[in-house]
Amino acid sequence: MHPRDTAKTRKAFDKNLSIYDPTRENIGKIYRDLQIKGAESPEYIEIGDMSRELTTSLIEDINDAIKNFDKKEKPYYLMVEEKRDLQMKNAIARRIHYFGYRPYPEDNTTVFWKDPKLQELRFCWCLPHWAEMDNTLLHEAEFEPDYIHRIKAWKQVDLTPFGFYYDQELQWVPNPNHKDKVIKQSA
Repeated sequence: MHPRDTAKTRKAFDKNLSIYDPTRENIGKIYRDLQIKGAESPEYIEIGDMSRELTTSLIEDINDAIKNFDKKEKPYYLMVEEKRDLQMKNAIARRIHYFGYRPYPEDNTTVFWKDPKLQELRFCWCLPHWAEMDNTLLHEAEFEPDYIHRIKAWKQVDLTPFGFYYDQELQWVPNPNHKDKVIKQSA
């Protein structure tokens, strides 16, 4: 054993610890353990409850992200990206990104704008994964017209509904006059 190989250094290089939060295991280890335990685990979620769990945790994650970033007291964009993991078939990865500028509309994202000083929150857009778009368009009567309009615009590389316009150099740039949908906050 090498003299510098202590329990503390081993823990720092443990392949099962999260590199983002070393106080917990990484998602691969958590996922594997849950797959082994199955329905006996208290963390097990039945498929019927998956939609409710995802919605509840999404709202919690958005609220936590807004609370954390409001401390900077500058307007910002909040992008939520959710995707399935190809190796962990029953896991959904969710990432939250902050931008000081209007982000480019990407598939598989939901975007909000927040001004902490005015306590104003706006909904910018929600786009499904590109692989889901054609199926959504085949059943467009089942979805909100604005959602369908944005999908069609995105597929045609028309970024106008996302708050962009073509400038003199034929580049898509953020439209300073664009207003996103205000979200009414309830007490």
